[in-house]
Amino acid sequence: MSDAPNSLPTPPAKRGRGRPRKDSNWATFSRDELAARALHIAGNEGFSAVTMHRLAAEFSVTPRALYNYVADRQEIINLAVAQFLEKAPFIDFDPENWRDSVGEAYNRSREVYRMFPRATLVGMEESVTADIGPRHTELLERLLKFFVDIGLPLKNAVSLSRCLEQDVLGFALKYDYPYDRAPEQYRDVVTRVVAERWLDNYPEVDAPMCRASLELPEQTSDEIFAELVEMRILSIEVILARN
Repeated sequence: MSDAPNSLPTPPAKRGRGRPRKDSNWATFSRDELAARALHIAGNEGFSAVTMHRLAAEFSVTPRALYNYVADRQEIINLAVAQFLEKAPFIDFDPENWRDSVGEAYNRSREVYRMFPRATLVGMEESVTADIGPRHTELLERLLKFFVDIGLPLKNAVSLSRCLEQDVLGFALKYDYPYDRAPEQYRDVVTRVVAERWLDNYPEVDAPMCRASLELPEQTSDEIFAELVEMRILSIEVILARN
């Protein structure tokens, strides 16, 4: 073989650190996919778990490669929050069958919060600079109009709109999150008003009602939520009767 310089193999072209080559086997993805993965992580583990290194590992790239898609971590958080807000359900309210509409609003809102429970705590964990857009206001306007159309004063309509968010958000964190993710042997924290082992650990505590409640059937999180919705509908009936 000749030792002439032109016989040497051509070295590969240099590329920027962290930038996947077009002919590489590394996965390619979009900003939407990046935001969706961040939202999935945040929904299960909280936004503190959303780091550039974690996301890079999820897509089998280096952290620097992510900067081909976003400016920084804050932009990823903003994109994830925007995706989460867009998942808010659009309910076709029917004042003539208002009980069914209330149930639908509760159940469909719960589906979103149940899927991403810890993402609801973003205001406590992150400084969000994303523009939430008009969707939130549009949905709230529809909900308020629905409550007014069934005969509630606007003041009560505002209170009930807050109750809807508080009920579903609180339920997703308090009940759905542990029920869906905890080992089955620890589900009694949800399925019972008080876990039997807690009572057994403190026999000196006088709690006859709590002990009697253990005789009641255990409930799934769906059954408990259905009772919550039923109680909220009953409260609306009482308000309507007073007016």
